[in-house]
Amino acid sequence: QKQLRKDYDPEVESNIFINPERGDFEVYILRKIVQEVDIPAIEISLDEVRKIDESLEVGDFYEEGPIRLEDYLTRKSIQIIKQSVQKKVRDLERLVVYEECLEKVGEVVAGEVYQIRSNEVIFTYNTSKDHRVELVLPKSEMMKKDNPRRTPRMKLYVKRIEREKAKVRLDDGGVVEKEKPDGGMKVIVSRVDDRFLYKLFEHEVPEILDGLIVIKGIARVPGERAKVSVESTSARIDPVGASVGYRGKRIQSIVKELNNENIDVIYYTDEPQIYIARALQPAKIDPLTVHADIKTRKARVMLKPDQIKYAIGKNGNNIHLAEKLTGYEIDVYRDVIDKSLEDPTDIDIIEFREEFGDDMLYQLLDAGFDTAKKVLKAGVEEIEQALLGPVKPEEVLIFGKGRKAPFKPRERKVTDEEKRYWRKIAENIYRTVKEQFSDSDFRDLIDDAGDRETVSPSADE
Repeated sequence: QKQLRKDYDPEVESNIFINPERGDFEVYILRKIVQEVDIPAIEISLDEVRKIDESLEVGDFYEEGPIRLEDYLTRKSIQIIKQSVQKKVRDLERLVVYEECLEKVGEVVAGEVYQIRSNEVIFTYNTSKDHRVELVLPKSEMMKKDNPRRTPRMKLYVKRIEREKAKVRLDDGGVVEKEKPDGGMKVIVSRVDDRFLYKLFEHEVPEILDGLIVIKGIARVPGERAKVSVESTSARIDPVGASVGYRGKRIQSIVKELNNENIDVIYYTDEPQIYIARALQPAKIDPLTVHADIKTRKARVMLKPDQIKYAIGKNGNNIHLAEKLTGYEIDVYRDVIDKSLEDPTDIDIIEFREEFGDDMLYQLLDAGFDTAKKVLKAGVEEIEQALLGPVKPEEVLIFGKGRKAPFKPRERKVTDEEKRYWRKIAENIYRTVKEQFSDSDFRDLIDDAGDRETVSPSADE
């Protein structure tokens, strides 16, 4: 209509009929019936129209057509119409796919790897209406152990949908990015989101979908460890047992999907002392040794010396997840039953938690350095070895088998740069601990350690 008014006549009216079955359309020019014609392009005389249709009167409209567009429009106008229609169709198709994907936000879908890039992986997914959609998994949303080349089909959590953005200049001269209403669509997916784990549980445990079991909280370090607290709305259902499944079958399928992520399922309770004690599993803790302040959301936990490293966990993951799950800031302390065996001048290594961080603290505890004097007696080299950990050989497995390779396994190599780094850290730890003792106490400590090493059993007798 627009192009006819531009090329043919500014006041022309037309009817356009589209035939979806044949995939074509017809255009009819509406010409007004008058006694005397002034504008031949849009008018027709009564005498002329009576030869065609006797029922028409003055003031009616006669449909002339179907017309050949080439007779009325220029080639450029026809090309504009073609491009405009194609754009409208593309926009409508994109809108249909967008609305369909919008329904999938917050759900888990299975995608196939299409393209692997340096900072993202592109997956393809066929919707229920058989539209092919590209899913974008950014590197920040991937787990460390994810290997798209080895597992070309993955479960993905649809996090959000982004549209193509354009820069818009504001009245004050500033520039902001705004989404184009008809711009390209980008479906962002994730494998590290806490809700991804929630949806996997929902899929594997029907009682969660039915509302018989409620997930009260999720805390997760993707690919390493996760804690999930559950509660039952029915007295007949054990929430932990149902979530784990018979012989752990339900939880095993989730663990397998998450590349052997360690998942702790615990009972939820309103009692903060009991909840914190359960959240710090696998450490064995008596809830009576937990002192929680509801107002400040802080908790003090008295632990047996051999349970401290389990409470903190490797890389400090266990205590950080417990804090996230419970919402309490947790401080741990050594609870020694026989105080007479304790050295009053010694300091618990936990007192250095802020300086060293939970990761290094765990490494020192794992090596048996639970007090300051033990650290000083060990020396820099032993501290460095504790931080590096034992050099375990890498076991090479036969692909598709569960047996060890017949040849000698490779040993994990520590580079010179890594050694220099950990040496510096060990020296800093030694120096920080040493500063807590006076020079005379430190000399006595070193002399005492030296005497024990050099004196023979016969001399002691």
